[in-house]
Amino acid sequence: MSTHRRHAGFLLLPVSLLLAVIGALSYALVQDIGSASRPAAREAERARQLAEAGIAHATWKLNQLTTCSNYVSLPATSLGSDQYQVTVSPSSGSPVTLTATATLASGLAGSSATLKRQVYKTSGNTLTYTVKTDTAGSDTTLNAATPDKNYGGSVTMGLTQNAEYPLLRFDLSSLPVGSRIVDAKLTLYRVSAGSFSLSLRTVEALRVLERWVEGTKSGSTSADGATWQTYDGVHAWQVAGATVESISALDTAHYHAYLSPNPIEWSITNLVQGWVDGRYPNYGLLLRPTNDVSSETFATAEGTNSAQVPKLVIKYIAPCGAINPPSDGISGRIAWWKFNESTGTTASDAVAGHAGSVTNGTWSPAGGVSGGALAFNSAGKVSVTHTADLSQTGDFSLAAWVNMSNQNGKRPVLYKGTNTNEANYAFGARDGNLYFEYFSSASNSWQTFTTSGLNLRPGTYYHFAVTYKASTRTIRFYLDGIQVGSATASFGNTPQANTRNLLIGSTPYNESFLGRIDDVQIIAANLDVAGIATVMGARVNTAAADAQISSELFATGNNYGTTTTLIVQNPADIRSLVRFDLSGIPAGTPVKRAILSFHIESANVVLNLKANAYPLKESWVEGTQNGSASTSGVTWAKRQTSPNLNWTNQGGTYDNVIAGILNLPLLPGTQRYYEMDITPTVQEWVDGVRANQGLLLLMGIGLDSVRIHSRENLRQEPRLLIGTQ
Repeated sequence: MSTHRRHAGFLLLPVSLLLAVIGALSYALVQDIGSASRPAAREAERARQLAEAGIAHATWKLNQLTTCSNYVSLPATSLGSDQYQVTVSPSSGSPVTLTATATLASGLAGSSATLKRQVYKTSGNTLTYTVKTDTAGSDTTLNAATPDKNYGGSVTMGLTQNAEYPLLRFDLSSLPVGSRIVDAKLTLYRVSAGSFSLSLRTVEALRVLERWVEGTKSGSTSADGATWQTYDGVHAWQVAGATVESISALDTAHYHAYLSPNPIEWSITNLVQGWVDGRYPNYGLLLRPTNDVSSETFATAEGTNSAQVPKLVIKYIAPCGAINPPSDGISGRIAWWKFNESTGTTASDAVAGHAGSVTNGTWSPAGGVSGGALAFNSAGKVSVTHTADLSQTGDFSLAAWVNMSNQNGKRPVLYKGTNTNEANYAFGARDGNLYFEYFSSASNSWQTFTTSGLNLRPGTYYHFAVTYKASTRTIRFYLDGIQVGSATASFGNTPQANTRNLLIGSTPYNESFLGRIDDVQIIAANLDVAGIATVMGARVNTAAADAQISSELFATGNNYGTTTTLIVQNPADIRSLVRFDLSGIPAGTPVKRAILSFHIESANVVLNLKANAYPLKESWVEGTQNGSASTSGVTWAKRQTSPNLNWTNQGGTYDNVIAGILNLPLLPGTQRYYEMDITPTVQEWVDGVRANQGLLLLMGIGLDSVRIHSRENLRQEPRLLIGTQ
């Protein structure tokens, strides 16, 4: 087994190690202290070592501070009869320049030295950053039995002693230089444990010394990436099976067994520290067994289960003032238009300098998912001046929240290009489905991909997302964080970069988005399901239970738990109940906005319909009847049947505080959604201030009535959007 070592620098020196350095240095300095015949070169080296001790001492003291200001210099400090002192400049922020002056007591030639060193001052909470090979990395297998084959497109990596070695690399460019790595774990999901054995399996992680290419093959000899013999399918490794450092990169020796549970972890804290510090280039690492491992396999980025993709979980403390990866862990964000402005003709980019020029758009300061939004009419658009990073040809993802006022025809969200037949990418909705397309110069034709059967409706927010993986030309569609379609582009037909401006809400073909758009993002990474959920910054809940209750004669004992429509009217008094499961939201999560949407089947509006929603105070059971005598569920008189539990107040016991108002205009559009804001009530539910028993919808005296679709109607069910970003 290779010897393990720690790649520790002065930044990480604890007190014990610092004292050991100073002690060793002190011993060296007192040797021959009385000899006046020491050469000047040797004296200069001793002075330099003393100055290095001063740098180490000052760095350690600096990082004992929990703030990023009020740094003080290290005064003259004696070490035996010698001394050093260190000035710190500036006195706040990071990086900091340390200037150490060392003076030996001998007074001989060369007995003084001055060193300058730039160090990073870290402070703050420990942050966590996760990077995965499907979004910002590469993975493949090197196979000695088939030394000319590339496995970059395979769904598993093999691990066998002297035969198969997994090769991985993670992009750490988003981590601030100078970060102090607290912990870093490589995590792999084992698909097969190989042959049964009771012995422990020892697997080293070794730093790779040459740049390599993942490739796209799955055991093909037409290698376009790393093989056992080559690092790119053409050029030979210096050593077959990958050129690696002979010393282990692990913090501690790694063992696992046949029965070890998933996932399997390797600790590589010091290796990651070296990569982040730039002490050596990041060419990734190789896993190599040092005893018998009988053909284990691990999942790769190409697998279908995003939860099994190789990942590197890093805990770190950032330098003062550093721009860290977003706290949500998403790397590769190119642009993010939040549309939170209230006036003006400029839409700012929250990530970089891609401000857009707004034409015929209307700001909606409280109309977004967690803040504002931008409303588009038939001539509305945002034009963003081209920069190179807006063109995407590698892995990338596009995402936005949209609320259509008309879903018919083509409703564009993004279009990179201001001339026809020159789209680097285009994305949006068409006739109630998602589309993604681009114009390929290779075939001089459009590559168009769509979903089917989504039946998206106007009047409610949906989250649209599409991802593109360059190595396999795979396109995946997501709606509200759920994958709803996929496709693969034919060989050679890939997105082509252009120098045209980017359009939001419009195309050069005079196609326009109608409605509101919020939180448009471009990300240079192929996001997985978890990544899509993160960039949403919100969640969409469909109703967990809904029903209606009626005061009509002969209907007070009826249950309507499975009815497809819910009625709200007076007279006769018919009320609707709805409840959402919020158990997955941690208490204390700030709710920026909570929008409840109902899909209207029909409405009889004499004036302007106004149905009030009130928080229910007692639990209830939906039931399974469709307008017949209840056998289990809620009725006008009972909140559940068998066993019978009566409402304290017939017709539903509710708190007389309005949670929200459903407003419908005269002659409302049907077969569409209408919204109501219930943010304060949802915040109370999330925090546990109020028990979540759902809402009751009722009307005052009037002749209006409305039929809304229940949760039994797919794509028309009540929806609760909770924005937390």
